[in-house]
Amino acid sequence: MAMKRYAFVLPRFGETNIGGAENLSGLLARKLSERGDTVEVFTTCAVDNRTWKNELDPGPSTEFGLPVHRFLVDDRNLDRWIPLQIKLHGGQKLSLDEQLDWMADSVNSSLLYTTIEKRASEFDAWFFAPYLFGTTFHGSLIAPERSVLIPCLHDESYAYTDVVASMFRQVAGCLFNAGGEQKLAERVYGPLRGGVVGMGFEPVALQNPKPYFKENFKYILYLGRKETGKNVDGLVKLFLKARNEGKLSGIKLVIAGGGSFDDLHVPKAKDHLDIIDLVHLTEEEKLSVLHHAMVLCQPSTNESFSIVLMEAWLAGTPGLVNAFCDVTKEHVEQSGGGFYFGDYNDFVACCERLQVDEDLRRRMAAAGREYVLDFYSWEKTLLRFDDAMKNIFSS
Repeated sequence: MAMKRYAFVLPRFGETNIGGAENLSGLLARKLSERGDTVEVFTTCAVDNRTWKNELDPGPSTEFGLPVHRFLVDDRNLDRWIPLQIKLHGGQKLSLDEQLDWMADSVNSSLLYTTIEKRASEFDAWFFAPYLFGTTFHGSLIAPERSVLIPCLHDESYAYTDVVASMFRQVAGCLFNAGGEQKLAERVYGPLRGGVVGMGFEPVALQNPKPYFKENFKYILYLGRKETGKNVDGLVKLFLKARNEGKLSGIKLVIAGGGSFDDLHVPKAKDHLDIIDLVHLTEEEKLSVLHHAMVLCQPSTNESFSIVLMEAWLAGTPGLVNAFCDVTKEHVEQSGGGFYFGDYNDFVACCERLQVDEDLRRRMAAAGREYVLDFYSWEKTLLRFDDAMKNIFSS
């Protein structure tokens, strides 16, 4: 097929940014460039997704082999934004004027928007990710006929706002990460052009790295940001309840990733002898912790893909996911690579089964790995991308 010109607009981008949406979109941009498409990235000077402070220099650069254009983040009225964010997060409905104020005080860049307006016609499509930020909302509506969302949509209060719904209905189409995400979007916003693309993974050989821990013990692993929004606090509480009732004896819980354990607001959990808090891991250490885990637990109910679940399967470890997350549950059901739990009893039963049945653990891990290498190879991912783009831009 003829090579295309594509622009990616992300609120953050670069080697210091490890957010799932940025990682997924950035990898897609790189793979499109590698196959011969012309790709440029437009982003802000922010690094921290909490403060959105300008930390990097504005202007052009090259990262991951891609031309990158950075723009300063506009000043924000946090006195106005924070109360609106709290109301939305708590499930309260905002008026349309409040929604517009909430989006106006999100991460925005007037200089970025001016550039999009000037250069809109230079690209066959402009990709915006994720759905939640001002750069996506305001940027995608400059030339909506060329705009494609990579929404990374979650079933959360923000998704049900009028402004977000308006954006989804005006843009040309969407690239989804999983079938569950597309079903959610079409249930909320109606029929949308596009399709499921997801993310590709390299066909790496299964490795057997040296154990990270000196002691030999079985452990449940959570790997990701330490946030209540990821339901990590719920996982800790399930584990503590099980141990208090004399269950899951001989199993530890390892919580690894960015953020502070204190943000989980589970008093005294950090002092529990069988809960291990890991802060920073190198890629080599991360692979080791993944490979030697009894199971990787993804407790979140709000996932549009879950890169870490795929990484666990590639590392030879089964997954345990939340039954109330359609996306991760779909991955587990389609792959046979793990279990899903809906309550405390499910959680304990799944962990106890994996603790004693090593053969089942290996078979589930192998099934998950085969699923990733087959369905999420880059070859098939790019074929799905091309099909989705034909669907979006066909007359």
